Amino acid sequence: MAAGPSYINLSDSKSDEETWLRGPTIYGMEFFDKHCHFGNEVELTKANLDHLKSQVNDYKPQIPYYVCKMGKTTNNLTRGKMTFNKEYTEEHLKNYLTVPTTIPITSNTNVWVGTRVRINKVATGHAVITTNWPDVVMGAEIKDGDIRMFCFYDGTRELGCFVTHLSN
Repeated sequence: MAAGPSYINLSDSKSDEETWLRGPTIYGMEFFDKHCHFGNEVELTKANLDHLKSQVNDYKPQIPYYVCKMGKTTNNLTRGKMTFNKEYTEEHLKNYLTVPTTIPITSNTNVWVGTRVRINKVATGHAVITTNWPDVVMGAEIKDGDIRMFCFYDGTRELGCFVTHLSN
């Protein structure tokens, strides 16, 4: 990964708050950057950044965190799905996805969410969570525009995932 600026100030005249931009081609040099993969362009507030730094400081995962801004397709309760980009899938998930599988996924938002979801690698090379994803969206109160962090872990003989909301 190429190193870039540690942050890009996106502040405008409407806000005095500094924000940091990260994404698939926007890299940083903060200590947390090597432990995170940004699936899409994410604008981080100071609260988001502090939460991310604290999380990485407390637990440096074997599989990098997948951080992304949630969109309308992800939150659709009838046909919703969570798609992880090809680069992340190839580098970190492909060995777990030789066949479609179900994995435990949890979240500790207001209500504890614990369910099993189906994840598989599709023809485009992306990993996709489908079955029971709407249960995660509802239980974890995922909304359009939320910044979420996915922590995949190698559990007892299976892949697992924990989803958290970065503070606003």
